[in-house]
Amino acid sequence: MSTALQKQLAAIAASSTHQLDLKAQKAAHAKSLLFEPRVAASQSFDSLYLLCHEGYRDLCALDHRFLPFSRTIFSEQSKTEDRTQMTQKENKELDQVLQAFITLVGSRLLLKPAEKALEWLVRRFRVHEYNTECLVLTYLPYHATPQFLALLSILPASPPSTLRFLHPYISSPTNLPRRTIVYTAQHTPAFFNALQAHMVKLLQIGHSNQGILSFWSSVTTEAIDAILEQSRSGRRAIQDQKLEELLHKILPALNGCLRLTEAPDAVRVAYMITIVLVTKADLGDKVLDSLLEAVVLSKDAGALDDCLMCASIIAEERSHLDLPGQTFERISTVPDLVQRIASLSKSCRIERLALGCAVAALETMAHSLRIEENRKLFTEIIKCEVLDRAQISVAMTALIQLARGSGPGSEEHAHLLDLATELSELSSIPIMLQSIVKEHSSGLKSLGITLEQAIDAKTTDAHDFEDEEMLDIADEQRSETSDDMDIPQLTEHTYLDSASDSGFQNAARAFRQLAVTSKLDIFLSSKEIRLNEADRNPQFLTFTARLWSSSESTSVRVAALSSTLRVLRILKKGVDFQHLLPYLLFALGDPSQAVRRMAAACVSTIHQLSAPSKSKVHIWGGATIYGKDASIQTLTPEQTDLFLSSAIVPALEECTMDPKLITIMTRELLETPQSSKHRSGQGLKASARTAVAALVTSHVASTPLLRVRMRLLPVFTSNGKSVHGVRASLVLPLIKAWCSLAHSDAFTQCENEGVDVTDADRAHIDALITREPESVDIVNDILCGNIGKGRPTLVRSTFDFVAAKWLSLTSESRIFLGNSLLDIALKEDCAGVDSTPSRTDALETLRNIKLDSEVLVAFLESVPSASQMPEGPPAKKRRKSSHSKMVKAEFTSPNEVSRVLRRLTLVLELIEGSSPGEHPALFRQLFAILDELQQLKQQVGSDLVHLQSLILSCLNPMISTIKMGQDQDDYQSAVRADLLIDCMRHSSNPQVLNAALPLLENLASWVPELVLHNLMPIFTFIGSTLLRQDDYSAYVIDQTISRIVPQLATSLRKKKKDFLQGVSDLLLSFTAAFEHIPQHRRLKLFVELAQTLGPEDSLSAIIALLVDRYPGNTTQQKFLPELLLQFEPLVTLNTVKGYLDLVIDAVASKRKISDTLFGLNEKQPHQLQNSLSNLLSSLGDLTSNPSLSNHIKRAFRAKTGLEKAQQGRALFASILESTVSISRTVSSIGILHECCTRVVANCLNLLPTVDLVKSSEILAANPDHQVQVTALKAVGVRAGKIAQNDQAAVDALLSFLPKVVELLQHSQEINLNRVSIGCIDQIIERFGKKNVSIVESVAKTICGSQALANPDTNVRVLSILCITSIISVLEDEAISLLPTVFPRAFAYLQEAIEKEESSLHNAVYTLLSDTTARLAYMFSREYLMPALELSHKSAAADLDEDCNRARQQFFDTISRHLQPQEVFTAVKATWHSAIEQGSEAASEHLHLVLSTIENQSKTKMVKASSMLFSLFLEMFKLRDTIAGAESETFNDEDIANLEESLVEGVIAMTVKLNDATFRPFFAQLVETIAPTSPSSSEQTISATRSQITLFKFLASFFAKFKAIVTPYSSYILDPASALLSTTSSSTPELRKSILRALKHTFSHDTDGFWSAPTHHTILTPLLDQLTTDDTPTQEVIPAIVELAACSASSPDNHRAMNAVLCRYMRAEAAHTRRATVLCEQALTRRLGEEWLGLLPEMLPFIAELREDDDEIVERETQRWIGQMEEVLGEDLEGMLE
Repeated sequence: MSTALQKQLAAIAASSTHQLDLKAQKAAHAKSLLFEPRVAASQSFDSLYLLCHEGYRDLCALDHRFLPFSRTIFSEQSKTEDRTQMTQKENKELDQVLQAFITLVGSRLLLKPAEKALEWLVRRFRVHEYNTECLVLTYLPYHATPQFLALLSILPASPPSTLRFLHPYISSPTNLPRRTIVYTAQHTPAFFNALQAHMVKLLQIGHSNQGILSFWSSVTTEAIDAILEQSRSGRRAIQDQKLEELLHKILPALNGCLRLTEAPDAVRVAYMITIVLVTKADLGDKVLDSLLEAVVLSKDAGALDDCLMCASIIAEERSHLDLPGQTFERISTVPDLVQRIASLSKSCRIERLALGCAVAALETMAHSLRIEENRKLFTEIIKCEVLDRAQISVAMTALIQLARGSGPGSEEHAHLLDLATELSELSSIPIMLQSIVKEHSSGLKSLGITLEQAIDAKTTDAHDFEDEEMLDIADEQRSETSDDMDIPQLTEHTYLDSASDSGFQNAARAFRQLAVTSKLDIFLSSKEIRLNEADRNPQFLTFTARLWSSSESTSVRVAALSSTLRVLRILKKGVDFQHLLPYLLFALGDPSQAVRRMAAACVSTIHQLSAPSKSKVHIWGGATIYGKDASIQTLTPEQTDLFLSSAIVPALEECTMDPKLITIMTRELLETPQSSKHRSGQGLKASARTAVAALVTSHVASTPLLRVRMRLLPVFTSNGKSVHGVRASLVLPLIKAWCSLAHSDAFTQCENEGVDVTDADRAHIDALITREPESVDIVNDILCGNIGKGRPTLVRSTFDFVAAKWLSLTSESRIFLGNSLLDIALKEDCAGVDSTPSRTDALETLRNIKLDSEVLVAFLESVPSASQMPEGPPAKKRRKSSHSKMVKAEFTSPNEVSRVLRRLTLVLELIEGSSPGEHPALFRQLFAILDELQQLKQQVGSDLVHLQSLILSCLNPMISTIKMGQDQDDYQSAVRADLLIDCMRHSSNPQVLNAALPLLENLASWVPELVLHNLMPIFTFIGSTLLRQDDYSAYVIDQTISRIVPQLATSLRKKKKDFLQGVSDLLLSFTAAFEHIPQHRRLKLFVELAQTLGPEDSLSAIIALLVDRYPGNTTQQKFLPELLLQFEPLVTLNTVKGYLDLVIDAVASKRKISDTLFGLNEKQPHQLQNSLSNLLSSLGDLTSNPSLSNHIKRAFRAKTGLEKAQQGRALFASILESTVSISRTVSSIGILHECCTRVVANCLNLLPTVDLVKSSEILAANPDHQVQVTALKAVGVRAGKIAQNDQAAVDALLSFLPKVVELLQHSQEINLNRVSIGCIDQIIERFGKKNVSIVESVAKTICGSQALANPDTNVRVLSILCITSIISVLEDEAISLLPTVFPRAFAYLQEAIEKEESSLHNAVYTLLSDTTARLAYMFSREYLMPALELSHKSAAADLDEDCNRARQQFFDTISRHLQPQEVFTAVKATWHSAIEQGSEAASEHLHLVLSTIENQSKTKMVKASSMLFSLFLEMFKLRDTIAGAESETFNDEDIANLEESLVEGVIAMTVKLNDATFRPFFAQLVETIAPTSPSSSEQTISATRSQITLFKFLASFFAKFKAIVTPYSSYILDPASALLSTTSSSTPELRKSILRALKHTFSHDTDGFWSAPTHHTILTPLLDQLTTDDTPTQEVIPAIVELAACSASSPDNHRAMNAVLCRYMRAEAAHTRRATVLCEQALTRRLGEEWLGLLPEMLPFIAELREDDDEIVERETQRWIGQMEEVLGEDLEGMLE
């Protein structure tokens, strides 16, 4: 167990920011959303900021809300922000800003600017570590995108507990499935809570969008649903606990969302979640009331309907009806509430909410200020037909109870009474409401409210008569005769004649009035209707028959049947009412049960009246009931009785229960004589059935009543013999006549009878029989527009009929109608006629019906073949057209071609949508069409991609079906693999290729020989098309390889042919496609190819082909090792062996396979040589690959097993033998021989080090120098890679050194010497210290004639570097080598400088630097001085930059490791040499002094000060030395730079020395360069040069050390005064240097040094400089001003200075006066009033200057006066007058 300390340390390590771990910091910096880690690690924050800020600016252009972040996380300052250095409070504030930006950009994550901006947050602020949760939740809606994968790649390995589910996706970045998110939300409360909180926060700050809301709503609803399903198990207490936990998690989020009324989309999402929660969970009323209140309070104008729908669902779940007061008040304010409720009632159950609102309106009516509004609301809800009878009853009961409970006389009571009275008196409210009000009559009467006596006529319409006793109106309801009542006047002979329409309408209107007022007795007792003649006169019964067959209300229809029944009952027997039966059959199919009951009673009575008797039977009606021209069939009385007794009467009771039964029963009766399940009586004979059919059919054909015809036509949809005749003679003509009507006529007829024209059309079309040719003809005529034009409903009904009855059609009919539908679907619009609806309907029908093989074959046969198409270009022109560049055809009829293509396309699409696998009969034809398409492509000049794809996709499933059948030979003969290959060859469209390749896969397992015969063209043309397409295409290729290629290999092996010879075309195809294959697919594709063919046989050929095909291609060079690494080490070795075998075959005199693979027989000799060289050199590169080398070494490890190790050694022996064989064969060709040697070396490199060294010892004895070189190179390279702790390898390498030395001693081959020395150097450099004695023995040889003294420059270079390594190993033991080495080294350096040999030059300096660093005490002045002199020559030689760096490194080593005394002595001795070599050498010389001063300690510098002083005294004569040098390469800039370097060195020395040491040197320096008492009044030129340098130093000296060194000014006071006094105008530079030095000492005087009287020594010479015209005023005036400023405390000094200046104001020379005025201006600016205290003395002089002859003086004087006035604040004009 871990201790507490260990736990604490682990916690600290886990939270560590690795500030001192550079590797960890670099890894953290490499985390990037946009860049690879390698690229990201090398990026600076400045460059990254530029890129990311560009994306941020783009975001600001999209949304101004991003602008505030420009002052924080996207400011310039953000580049330097480091979270690890911030306080906790600062990090917290930063987190708020970062999270605000992340949430705002969340809706635009897929945009490139957003990715760039987030890249800055990741790289600079590391939000993926510090703000992981916010970042992940923002990215989560895009979990299926590449952006989310990029995020996963940078997330911490251990995410927060909330996001722990991401761990497996972080370790291996893959897109997160949505189901995982839902599952986590269900089972991880922390994630669920975090998601809800995040989304609520987004919504509150307005950073969401529709996509984010959709993601959140779907995940949350699914999670809640799953949680609720899971919580239903277990005890009730546990279920309640789980539900409570869920509510605690989700209700806060819902509450937050519902408050966002400004975001209607968010509120809708909350509604959806609420609905799921309410409907799935068992919530109490308290929770439901809270949810309902929250939902209602969230209502917004944009989501009112959604709010009401959610509220209604909550109301449905509540156990109480009443609504909370606040909830109702909020709902009642919804505009158009009742209309919305009525509209929503069609899509959801809103009745309970409506009822609750109604009751709440009643309850709040008394104590609410909105009395009228609530009253209106209640009334409208009751009237809107949303509530059912029971709910309205509840509302009425509540009204009555409230009215009773309110105090009589109170306002509430009055309002409720008014409302009840209003409801009871309304005549416009629905019938159901009137009925309910009537039910509450007693309650209303108790309140003093009585109902109206008359009920609206619609009440009768709404009720079916439940009891037959109600139907006998005349017997149970009697009314008194009223004088003003209209009695129907039956004036027509028959009312079934179309001519009687107007008379019928008048009579029906009167009958309707009598029926609804229950006064039919008046009508029936009227003498005008002559009831006693009803059996002979058809007037009355045709009138009632038409009434019950019309669209009248149920009550009227019942009254008509009731009246008929009364008449029938009073008639005597012996009357046959067979002509009334069709109308009674119609009535038995009435939707109203009351009508059916009454019709059944009539049929029963007719049966009694028509019973056969001995007396003659009278047939009622006859043909006269329809007018003059009607032809009505009749039955014999026996047939009528049999029809009624055996078929109709026994089933009357059943017919009253089911309105559809009468049609079914009658149809079955006419179909068969046997009883059916719908009939209880005996069947009819054929003659009787025929007669009954004729009777009913004749009435259907003759009746003017469309309703009767529509209901009776289904009776004749059978195929019985009894019906066949009447259908042909009556039914079909009738249907055709109806279909032939104009739209207006049909619409008028339907409108007159209250029938929907669509229903009428459908009834007539449904009467057609699918197996009846005549019916099919009618259908076809309608579809084709021969009849029914302008009847869209008829046409639509016909299409529906075809779709519904398609399978019942005969084969011929399906073909017939199918072709018609096809023609219609392809029909083009005629002029002025739009056939689009018909085409659309036809196409929809074709796609929806199940097309069989026969129809599809017919479709294909209807397409004209290519031979029937119009000719293309003329024959002569076609002959001139090539296959690859076809001349576009000039069609004689392009429209016809277009129609054919459209037809073929549609037919193929129909085949594709009809499960092609079920129609193998189309197999041969599809291949034929594919063949014709190839011809058609040439004619139309298009690839016809879609058509080809359709055919190929249809053929594939057919083959699967055929393979499972028995008879396959016939189908196999139809296979045209050549066509498939032709499609692929001439199509670059992936759609064709993706369809053709799976088809070939299927064919390969069925007819492999045929596919194999045509296989190669498939892969020949895939290179530039398919392999660079989508992943599915790559999958198709993989499948093709895995299915087709193995069969090819098996076939070749069975035939005992050369395997590589057989698969050569395949391999050539794939290697040719290599460059076109996407990089991420190459490896998988070639691995699968090799594994499929067998890597032992094919992998070497694949490697060789790629090498030969792509010589020098870097992509190929990287790919080959990756490919070999996919196989076992032994397989890799075997591949190398096979590769060499191919090369052996290639170099042989009689080649076999190599000609086929590499095409060597077609190449010229030089091309052949290049190919062989490429093969060998590429193998060398391949075997030198580190990864591959490590992979092969696994074969030699002990743990691989003895047997595998033996196999590996055997293979390696074979490889060496093959390589030697090749080398021997190509020995005459140098380049090939060299390649072979390199292959040998690299193969040796595959061995472990010990084995490699032993092998190299053997190869070293080989007389072939190239072999020796190769072996030594291999050892040298290996020596650079061996680890120091690999003792066995180190010992082997060190023991190999004597062998190399021996080889070097006896070799005369320069190249071998070079490699030998390089190998020795590599071994000694890395492992020499492990055996110093061996190194000592090697050193003598290296310093000898074979190495160091060798005339070859490269050998010298290598020898010098090797000696450097030897010295670093031997150190003190190498001292004896120096006398031999250094003279040669200096000689070589001199030679290198003269010949500009950089390598030798740098090697010598490397030796000198290393020796100086390790043996500094041995690098005496004897070696240092020639080294410096040679360095001067090197600097002057203008060598390359590497040489300069090598020399500078040597100088740096000298300055650090040698004693300063020695360095300064050598520098002084070679100073003139440096000057002679030019400015560059002198500059480096001075920098050496400076570097030595800076690198040495103060103690050493004090000890060497005397030598240094001597050196500087010499160097201060720099200008004089340059003037005396022979070199004339120095210009003024060079001299200035040298003086600057000199001054810098002296300053650096000053810092290292104390005052006691430095002051004497300073005094001596001044005295030497500028003596106080010069020998003559004039300075010599030589002295002047040195003085310039001196005073430049003094200027820097006083500027650097300021007040500290002011006392040193005493040393320069007299020399400076003397020089200023005596310096002639020819030395302005010296004067300038003196003035600058004085200015700096004046300006830093803080101790009053220059206030002393001693300043008078310098005052006069200084002021005299104003009188010289060549002294620039910008130099002298600042010095004078600084002098005046530093002596401000001495008025006498100012007075003396002013006196001199006043004298100069009157000088004769204008330039003197001008300079004086300018000086006075400067003094006035600097000293102000302090200087103007001397104004009285200056006024006369100023007045004179105002009128000076020199304009400049006058102007400057006026400016000076203005300055003084500004300082003094008064006008000087009065003083100057």
